[in-house]
Amino acid sequence: MRSNTIKNLFEDSHQLTKPAQALQLISEEDILEIHLLIKEVIQDFLAKDNLHIGLKTYINQELRNDITDRMVKYPPSTEESLENWSQQIFGNEKFGMILNSLETYNNQFSEKVATIISPLLQLAGLPLGGLSFLFFMGNYGFTPFGVHKESTGEEGFLFHLGPGNKQFYTWDDSKYNSIEHNKTVFHNFHEMLPFAKSYELSPGDAMFIPHQVYHIANTSEFSLSFVIDYINPPTDRFENQLMQMAGQEEIWSQNTYQQPIKIDPSQTNSLSVLNYDSLQKKIALTLHRKTLLLKSNAGILKKSKKTSHSVDLNGQFTIKSKPIFPIYLEELPNNKILIFARGHRIVKKQHSKLRGLIHLLNKGELLTFETLTTALIPKWDLIEIYSLMNDLSQVDAITITSTN
Repeated sequence: MRSNTIKNLFEDSHQLTKPAQALQLISEEDILEIHLLIKEVIQDFLAKDNLHIGLKTYINQELRNDITDRMVKYPPSTEESLENWSQQIFGNEKFGMILNSLETYNNQFSEKVATIISPLLQLAGLPLGGLSFLFFMGNYGFTPFGVHKESTGEEGFLFHLGPGNKQFYTWDDSKYNSIEHNKTVFHNFHEMLPFAKSYELSPGDAMFIPHQVYHIANTSEFSLSFVIDYINPPTDRFENQLMQMAGQEEIWSQNTYQQPIKIDPSQTNSLSVLNYDSLQKKIALTLHRKTLLLKSNAGILKKSKKTSHSVDLNGQFTIKSKPIFPIYLEELPNNKILIFARGHRIVKKQHSKLRGLIHLLNKGELLTFETLTTALIPKWDLIEIYSLMNDLSQVDAITITSTN
């Protein structure tokens, strides 16, 4: 059902180039679950340092930086709803709360959203800038920062969770679409509304907004929405990032050295020192690894939050992966193998049977302790097996169940 709705949204948006609405893209059960997960995101966020990064709060349309201390003192409890918690923090004021990069705080939230967005990635492809998540919460009325557009290449999917409705307005007009990002934000939205296309979003509805389209929302009653940014980076910026990443990779050890160049003014061609084949290989391998990091994390830009899970060294267990987060391998020199899991890199000693085991995990099969030891011993010892399982568990790429 959800796959068909996403397919319709993809088609209605002219392959993610036009605004489009999808009715009841997520179910009531999804909404309840995501409300609870966002509460956990807030709890995890308030437990970290540097609380000024990623959070914006507004009261009566005014940006306020003095609310966070009260949130830390009174974080949302497991029993209370976000609406009740918000009343404790903001009272009866008109307020808005925005939190970015939700994927960095709670792995379960990322997993839930990854399952929702997976059919879209099958249709539209994996964006090379990855996916990032944020939420809006409150009864703030019109979006405090006015009629705006997103950063170049950041296509937005807004999922409305309610309980109130949200009005959404877009201006898909060539004269607005041609305005460069960050050049103009409009605050005279009441004058502009008669020329907008309006949408009424009920809980469970979704809205797609391409990066070039100006938009604003109106949330007059307490509601919660989360947004998936589907990021297609500008080519120049993407190439610069790849070159920077390539400089950080230890790809080949070279025994040759660059030769001095002539300082004679008539000898102006210094391009001869460049080895274009070597440069191309470095960039290609860097792109390959970046792609595997994204694929291993279901396209999510930020790697998973590491957990404190550990394997009982005295016990037996079974392991199962999460097919939404496949694991990838790359063989390295010096008898090493590079493992990509949930956006993390894990380096281990090579083993000829490891690729087959990972293939079974990616298919969703349950692997027993006996299966692992039979395949990996004697080339690996028990400590090496436990170490890999522990590393995969800590990045939340597998679940481990004790069989003692």
